[in-house]
Amino acid sequence: MNNAYSILSLTGPWLSLVKFVSGVDKETLAWIVLLQAILLILLLGIVVQKYFRGKRPTFFFRLLRKVKLDVLLEKDRVFRPQVLTMTIRNIGKYDADIDAPVLEYRKIWSTRRFKLNGYNGKQIYPMYIGSEKSHQLSIETSTFHMYDREVKKYYWARILVTDAEGRKWKSNSVKLRKSLVT
Repeated sequence: MNNAYSILSLTGPWLSLVKFVSGVDKETLAWIVLLQAILLILLLGIVVQKYFRGKRPTFFFRLLRKVKLDVLLEKDRVFRPQVLTMTIRNIGKYDADIDAPVLEYRKIWSTRRFKLNGYNGKQIYPMYIGSEKSHQLSIETSTFHMYDREVKKYYWARILVTDAEGRKWKSNSVKLRKSLVT
């Protein structure tokens, strides 16, 4: 009998009260459960208060604050473009703090990514874009072709944009050259 109570006491603190239940009336048990519930609610309130006081509650408020960006990639020629134009428009009512965009070249089974830091050797990212504002960047493809000759053989290109809080946006895919598949 004592062995069964020791097994019950190991499984949890609520189950260890089973041997005391037979000698206690229902009103006393109700008061014990009520007292434990009040203590649990107070403890949970203290933990939540410490969490929000110590940290900035970004996750909860980030869900409520929607940043809407429109990322567009255009080309100057139909095939083998020399200049790609990236346009980022903030169409929402909240401001956005974007990190450096990434230019992604894609083939059928492989991708190649280049981080765009700015133009003419000047770093302009991370960038702050206010609501109803836009940003435009001209990208010369020849600089990537000089860096890696294999990039000329890739079929599509697109822009990947992230902001400081981790949200992600993608632009439309631009066809760079003809292939047997497309």
